[in-house]
Amino acid sequence: MYAAVNAWTFPDNMSTPEQLAAAADAGFEGLELVVSADGPLQPDTPIQQFVQLANRGDDLNLQLVGLASALFWEFNYASPNAGDRQRAQDLTLQMLDRAAAARAGAVLLVPAVVGKAGDAAPTVAYADALYRTVEALSELRFEAEARAVVLAIENVWNRFLLSPVEAAELIDRINSPYVGFYLDTGNVLACGYPQDWIATLGGRIARVHAKDYDLSKPGAGGFCPLGEGSVDWPAVVAALGAVGYEGPLTYEGDGNPKEVCRRLKNILADRPAIAGEVQR
Repeated sequence: MYAAVNAWTFPDNMSTPEQLAAAADAGFEGLELVVSADGPLQPDTPIQQFVQLANRGDDLNLQLVGLASALFWEFNYASPNAGDRQRAQDLTLQMLDRAAAARAGAVLLVPAVVGKAGDAAPTVAYADALYRTVEALSELRFEAEARAVVLAIENVWNRFLLSPVEAAELIDRINSPYVGFYLDTGNVLACGYPQDWIATLGGRIARVHAKDYDLSKPGAGGFCPLGEGSVDWPAVVAALGAVGYEGPLTYEGDGNPKEVCRRLKNILADRPAIAGEVQR
């Protein structure tokens, strides 16, 4: 396992090459790129630009570890609007192409939004969201396999896939090595415990967001610096080691990049040694 950071941690006015340089300077070994409607990387950004970013990462000894986008909150596979569902599939293909070009290995997915944290009523029925998600991923798995890029479903506050058992069953139903799970250690505390999710999901975990959350504070106000919240980090890293996870732990959130990296590496340094593991 190694320390990575999401591009959202850096200022909005920073270019992507500047983000790479800043991530490397802070001590990270990986960077998760962000695709947005109006940012430096967009769904239709030329693919060659992602190739160039990967090459620049090589120069900096920085691995591009995935592509993330908040656009899936607006366009997702379970939307009541058929046009939005198609837009989500189109967006997925654009992201897969660009992740492959960047040698990033994974695309973060929010496949459905049953409702947001403050919604009093669902946007779509839970059963419909599950059916449409399975339907979409059963098709998109072949596109992911062709590009060797994992579609990684993240646990977010979308009132969907509320247990690790359900998440595992969904992934098993698709039955592809290129459809997996993106575990967010902070998000999961709203409905469970990250070490429990890790044990249940096992090898289905493709990526991990390292975030902390203070259960004594309500809502989004609970997100806090690494090591200052309710996440049991020794249990988390031990659980990840036990299931053979060797990928990035990617910080997503605010904070001084150098301080974030220091804390994340301290978390990794305290983990028990795993026999035969290559030390980074």
